[in-house]
Parts: sequence; C-alpha cells; structure tokens
Amino acid sequence: MLIVSIKRLLRKRRIITKDNSISVRLFKLLIILSLILILHAIAMVHFETLSINDSIWLTMTSATTVGYGDFAAKTTWGRISTIILLYVGGIAILAQAAASYFEHRQEVKDRMLRGDWSWVMREHIVFLNCPKEIDEEYFYQAVKGLRRSASELASLPIIIVSEAFNYGISNRLRELDVVYVNKPYFNDEVLKSCSICQAHTIVILSKDQLDPTSDSINFELVHRLREIEVKGRIIVESVRDKNRARLKKAGANNVLRPIRAYPEMLIRAIIAPGSEQIIETLFNSYGEECIRYEVVITRSWLDIIHKFAANDLGIPIAFENGEGDVISVPSSSEVVTAIAIYAIVNEGRSRTNKEIEVILKAA
Repeated sequence: MLIVSIKRLLRKRRIITKDNSISVRLFKLLIILSLILILHAIAMVHFETLSINDSIWLTMTSATTVGYGDFAAKTTWGRISTIILLYVGGIAILAQAAASYFEHRQEVKDRMLRGDWSWVMREHIVFLNCPKEIDEEYFYQAVKGLRRSASELASLPIIIVSEAFNYGISNRLRELDVVYVNKPYFNDEVLKSCSICQAHTIVILSKDQLDPTSDSINFELVHRLREIEVKGRIIVESVRDKNRARLKKAGANNVLRPIRAYPEMLIRAIIAPGSEQIIETLFNSYGEECIRYEVVITRSWLDIIHKFAANDLGIPIAFENGEGDVISVPSSSEVVTAIAIYAIVNEGRSRTNKEIEVILKAA
C-alpha cells in the first residue's frame, strides 16, 4: 500500500514538473523572440531608414513568413541583419515557441481530464469525501436528475472530489457541466482546488454507509469547513440518527441518511433543503408515518383532503385506483375513484380502515 502511494506521488510530481518545465521553456522562448524582433526593428530603422511603424511591420511580416512585399531590406547590412536575426534565429524560435504553446495547452487539458487541476469557480456544488464504492453511474443519475429540475440551482456547475476515477470522468458527466478533482478530501490544497469557500452547496458523503465512525469523519470535515469560513450550505450524510444534532451543531445545514440506491434523494436535499426529511418520513415509523387505508370511495380529492384535515387524520398524499395505479398528489378538483388512500399521519393518530371509510363517506 505504501509503495503504491509513493508511486502515485512520484507520478503526480513528474506531471507537475513536466508542466512547469514547458511553461518555463515557453516563457524563455518568448523573451528571446521578443528581443530578436526588437533588434531587427532597430536594425531596419538604422540600416533601411524606415519609420518605427514600418520597421515593426517589416519585422513581423518577415518573422511570420507572410511577406507582403510592400517593404523589404535593400541595403547589405539590412539583409545581413534579416538573415541572422530572423531567418537563422527568429523563425526557428517562433516555431519552437508555437510548439511549446500547443504542448502546454495539451498538458493543461490532460491534467483537467485526470483531475489534477485547480478550478476557479463561484456559486457551484462540490461533492466531498466520496467513497470509492460509489461509481460514476451514481453521480450520473444524481446530476441528470438535478439538471432536469425546475429549480434555480439546476444549472450550477459541479465539482466531484474523489480518488475513485483514476482515469478521469466520462464524457457523459462532463457534458452535464461536471469536473473532477482527483485528490484526498483532507488536503488543504484540495479545498483550494475546488474553490470551496466560493461554493454554493457542499455535499459531504459518508465513507461507509453502514459504519458509524463515518459520522466522526464527517463531523471533523464540517467543523473544518466552518473554521475556514465556508459560507455555503453544507449537506452531510449521517449513518446514525443520534449524530444528527452533533453534525448540525458543527455547522451542517441539512443531515440525511446515506441511501446509495436513491441518488435522487440526495438531489432533493440540494434543490429543496429540508425535503429530505419529508422523504425520510416515508421510510420509518417514528413520529409521522405513511399509512395505507383500504377504503373504496368516489369523491373529489379536495373533499378527501378536507375530511382528513377536519378530523385531524393527517394529510392524504396519494390514492390507488381500480387498476392498481398509485396516483400521487392529484388535482384538488379531480373526482377520484379510489380503493386505497395514502396519508401522512402523526404517531398515535391512525384509525382503522372502517373508521376512515365512514368519515370519508359522511355528508
């Protein structure tokens, strides 16, 4: 494990050294080229008695091999200066500088694709502490759901910080305006690489959705982000419900359980903070609970809502029709024919199917 880590570190150092050497070489070439062009322009003023503007024009058209022919060196020393400074030196250096520039551009592109890049963004979404078992499909489904939303946050760019994608992310994620940082979450350089202080929302995932020690890691990370004055909304996963208050005290705005099979639930927490608690209510039997009442009734949905509210029975959210389809939140003016009603009911307020049917059928 140690040998692999050392090899990875050396590889990253070679990449950075290579990129820096290209930049330094390009800078030196441009300096030398600039001096050559200046000397040639001065020579044209001195030997050819051209104006400054005409000398610069002749120098540039000669160096780029365009050669319009409107000006040319006619004196012997003017021609010798052109041969030595431009034909022997300037054109060759210009070609080297152009090659170094394109090599630098390609290296920058490769580093971006590998996740070895520092992104300068504002008002974006950052995913931190991503476990290796979360594959690209999870993020693709999550981000695709976000992009389909009508929320104002749907178009925000996204940075994924993870060591799981050694070869970068695929085109389908990049097309959804997603970029990648391939570094460990606890590194200060990483937080800078993803512009964490300018982020709109930071999502902190649990390293292990079944291991309670993941909550301790997330607590430290939330605390650290608030220490460096991160102002964005922090959404964090918590394995144990009893740790929710502790995470919120550390600075988390929203806490939810890690549910890897439903990335859409995570997206709900991003675009509608607090809605994740409503969704979680459907999964447990503590406090509020989703109850299915077996009743057969034909009535407007507004009347059903009114009956539930007037008798403190909870809030009806869906019904099942005679064909077995569950219809969520129908129009209030719609007359529904139901064989079952689904309602969110407070603990201790549930009734029997017969009681509900009598109440709903009452005039």
